Amino acid sequence: MTEYPDLSPYEYLPGESPVAMVNVGWLGPRSPFETGDVDPRFRHALLELIADRPAHRTRGFHGCELCPRTEPVRIPFGETGSVLLGSAEVHVAGADGVVHAAPNLVHHYVTEHGYRPPQQFVDAVFHAAARLGESRGK
Repeated sequence: MTEYPDLSPYEYLPGESPVAMVNVGWLGPRSPFETGDVDPRFRHALLELIADRPAHRTRGFHGCELCPRTEPVRIPFGETGSVLLGSAEVHVAGADGVVHAAPNLVHHYVTEHGYRPPQQFVDAVFHAAARLGESRGK
């Protein structure tokens, strides 16, 4: 997969978005990245956004290049469903208006590899998840 430093200008599919975006979680085997604990509520909120708002879907799949698995990553979600990772992005707008673009594998990186995304992205995920909950009447 393509690698970009966190919070660098988004370049993966230029011209596909009407707003400027920044990269988060575009990791590969040579990528240095912060590690550490993240709030379990963040992992859940991120998965909700990934499931609800897939962006830039592709026809193929990327497996995780940080671990030996080669098959697509599938995460249980909802009552009986699941979310397939490795074939789309998630775009998350923060309260400050900055839009973060991450491969949907970012959830796997957080849960399985200890990736700790920038706090700006964490805050944006909580903000976007709260707005999603409001729109659903939660």
